[in-house]
Amino acid sequence: MRSQFPYRLYSQRLFCRRCQKVTEHGIYAHEPYSTFGGMDPHIPLLCCCDACSTMFVAFSHEFVFCRRDCVNQDYTKIYGFNRIVAGNWIYFKGAPKPGVVKSIFQGPEKEVIVVNYDGASEQKMELPKTNVDVEEAPGGYRLLPAQSAQTLLGDFVYHAIRDQFGIAVGFVNDGEKDKLAVLLKDNTLVFITLPPLVQNLPNDKLCAVVQGKLAQVFPEDVDKISVEVGQGIVYLKGLVKNLSIQRAIEGCVNALPKVRGCVDFTKIQVSPFMTDTEIAKAVYEVLETPGTSLFDYQVGVSGGKVQVQASCYENERPKDIENRLAEIPGVRDLVCLVTELLDPMNVDICKKVEAELATNALLQGSFIRVSCNNRKFLLEGHVQSTFQKQLALFTLLKKVKTTAVENRLRFS
Repeated sequence: MRSQFPYRLYSQRLFCRRCQKVTEHGIYAHEPYSTFGGMDPHIPLLCCCDACSTMFVAFSHEFVFCRRDCVNQDYTKIYGFNRIVAGNWIYFKGAPKPGVVKSIFQGPEKEVIVVNYDGASEQKMELPKTNVDVEEAPGGYRLLPAQSAQTLLGDFVYHAIRDQFGIAVGFVNDGEKDKLAVLLKDNTLVFITLPPLVQNLPNDKLCAVVQGKLAQVFPEDVDKISVEVGQGIVYLKGLVKNLSIQRAIEGCVNALPKVRGCVDFTKIQVSPFMTDTEIAKAVYEVLETPGTSLFDYQVGVSGGKVQVQASCYENERPKDIENRLAEIPGVRDLVCLVTELLDPMNVDICKKVEAELATNALLQGSFIRVSCNNRKFLLEGHVQSTFQKQLALFTLLKKVKTTAVENRLRFS
């Protein structure tokens, strides 16, 4: 499996089931992702112990670096250990539950905090003033054991019963129950049984659910796909017709209840006659479909991996462009970046010139798109001869009276 995850992203201390202790782990991915700024959810990551090479799979949404809009954000500030502002969840040691700070007033020696509990009752507390110069967890802590189901790998935690701080270092199974592994400040390892609602389904039951759903949604493809399941993780192997179907199957599996994530090892059936040149030609055909309002596009294809950069006017981005590109035979991977221009220039002129070129009898068999970006006019599309390419250029120059023109017309 290690060969399927060639890119080491960073290192993190996690619990190793073979070493039976917390060790440094390399975190590997299929692609060279960056964790700076967060990652999208459902990206499989291979965690490999540096000491014994034991491996396990986790997913981006199970780590603290996942984008905050993708994970539960119920972090609580601990009084005396965090800087507190209105709107924070706050917990006082020994209290039965946390509350929300409604207001805070600081005096020379005391501070008054008004806390709302359950959206109804409010409590006003006068406390000795505390100065928190250094915060170990500026964002707050997960409160354990109550929030064990929401805890992410790498989260700072506070164990209210043990009155100790720590960090989440893994998810394990003892043969019967799934548990959260936590390393406390005194180096004690604690294993907290996760609530029944977040326990993983038995492998055979989840496998049957996944196979049934795939047979229902992808009846023509399911016979070529094998499904394996382990601790809520679904592993797919086999062949699929194109990238669009591959992505759709992975998305379908990830959307099923009780699925932690999907590791997709399926391969795309590629015709030996579908070279990168043929794929690029097919990509241009999609980009230049009438009604597809893209321009200033750049296409790169290498080993079946397609990269497309394009522009469009505001609110004119084709909604299905990625699916149409992913359906091209031979495409193994796709990155499609479309920029919407909020302040388009010379749109009316471009459309008039396009219409004139489309009705010119001397340009039959061609497709020409005219646009203006960064005060430069662009001619894009395909023609059948040098004569047609020059005619299109001269027609545009007569209408716009500028030399700021780039002729990107290709020969079909």
